[in-house]
Amino acid sequence: MELYEPAPGRVLISNTWKAVAKPSAFNSAWSKAVTKTGLPKGTRFHDLRHFYASALIAAGMNPKAVQHRMGHTSITETFDTYGHLFPDHEELGRGAIDLLLRSG
Repeated sequence: MELYEPAPGRVLISNTWKAVAKPSAFNSAWSKAVTKTGLPKGTRFHDLRHFYASALIAAGMNPKAVQHRMGHTSITETFDTYGHLFPDHEELGRGAIDLLLRSG
């Protein structure tokens, strides 16, 4: 993939003429990029979005901040999609109480 100046408006992927890239052209460029970077064959562009959300959650980012960064309209959407990646707060709570009782 080559870097070009942004297209007018809010177009994320443009061609050399600053027009919206056709899906076939993007898919071809994406396949080449996957191969060149050593990503697993079959990696989809959308997988980057899930990777980004996973990285934010693993870094301990607040769920509301993750919601905002992902552009979700509700926290329910964030938890329905990525809830399994957030720490088990019930387990953390039990551990905190256990630690408190043992130290007392």
